[in-house]
Amino acid sequence: MSKEKKTKNKDEIVVSLDQFAVPGAIIVAGIIIAVAIFFADKSKDNSIDASDTENIAGEEVDADSQNQFPDASTDIGDAPYLGDKETAKVAIVEYSDYLCGYCQRHVDETYPAIVEKYIESGEAIYVYREFSIHGEIADAQAMGGKCVFDLEGLDTYLEYHKKAFMLDSIDAVYEVAENVGADIRSCVESDKYRDAIDTDYQAGADAGVQGTPGFVVGLLDNDGNVVGKLIAGAYPFDAFEEVINSLLAE
Repeated sequence: MSKEKKTKNKDEIVVSLDQFAVPGAIIVAGIIIAVAIFFADKSKDNSIDASDTENIAGEEVDADSQNQFPDASTDIGDAPYLGDKETAKVAIVEYSDYLCGYCQRHVDETYPAIVEKYIESGEAIYVYREFSIHGEIADAQAMGGKCVFDLEGLDTYLEYHKKAFMLDSIDAVYEVAENVGADIRSCVESDKYRDAIDTDYQAGADAGVQGTPGFVVGLLDNDGNVVGKLIAGAYPFDAFEEVINSLLAE
């Protein structure tokens, strides 16, 4: 009697495991899949899409990575530029948006060193082209820059270019222009330089610029063509120095 009871209990345990083995496996598999999806999504969230409107490349980049910049070409068009084309071997062509915080960071932190080392020496020119992608105010800022250059020349344009970032209204654009000595309201409202702004944008897109800031740094020929590398993002001065020095050595 005792033996039969023991056997019966054993059978009951086996049946119990059979009942729960498959559902248990399903639950474990579900947990594994959920964890995998979670980390995949987390990895995706931390990545930088090449189509982002603002590129945040920069400080973490080591010197050896400069060889990774893709080949690119563009031209200087009719855009304002700083430097001497007669002596310059290299052109740095900037494609920028005035509502791009990383563009402002470049102007504040990296641009002065480029000017000091390469523009003032006559080895390069710096070209300012518009890549307006942040809406109506950014478009007015870009138009304002074209108008300031037309009305008052390069020196006044350079003042405007430094001060016109991150404004919150079109009236603020007019105010910045007035503060540097240019009355641009009628020029902006007439949309006078629409074709020039569209040409700048298309030139940048053709060069591979997908976000701001973007730069084509290359050898400059007599026709204003620039052939070299695309620096896509607000990289530090060392990155530009690496590319420019390699071009000057050719």
